[in-house]
Amino acid sequence: MKKKVNIILIKDNLKQGKKGSLINVARGYAFNYLIPSKIAEIATSKKIKHIKMLENIKTKQKEANQIESKLLQDNIKKIEKISVYKKKGKTNLIFGNVTEKDITKWVNKYTNLSINKIQIQIVETKLIGIRNIKIQINPKVSVDIPINIIPTNI
Repeated sequence: MKKKVNIILIKDNLKQGKKGSLINVARGYAFNYLIPSKIAEIATSKKIKHIKMLENIKTKQKEANQIESKLLQDNIKKIEKISVYKKKGKTNLIFGNVTEKDITKWVNKYTNLSINKIQIQIVETKLIGIRNIKIQINPKVSVDIPINIIPTNI
């Protein structure tokens, strides 16, 4: 009789590992605790094949996302500056504020790239002049772009 058995975790388990991982445990531990409490199930050849297929799909999606974010980063780096026109008051302060919506419109209009408002981080933009904004492409990669706030006459 075998002393160890292969099982697949259905739920995350602190001691054993994450959901979907294949582990080798003692037979009694598997049949008396893990399987009855629905933490794991017995690993069959079809289930193992299915888990490997899902892992391959995840790695391919990660690679595709990395390539897409690299292309987006290269296209955003081509932008030299963003010019936004705003009405000016007497003290060189603009009326309103430069928002993420203004920047997404500009980027979409002039470069045909689509970025979300969530990806844009703007520093205080109440004064006329040049400021830097940060566009977050993914959690690890961000690009700084100068934004030129140009006054218009009232």
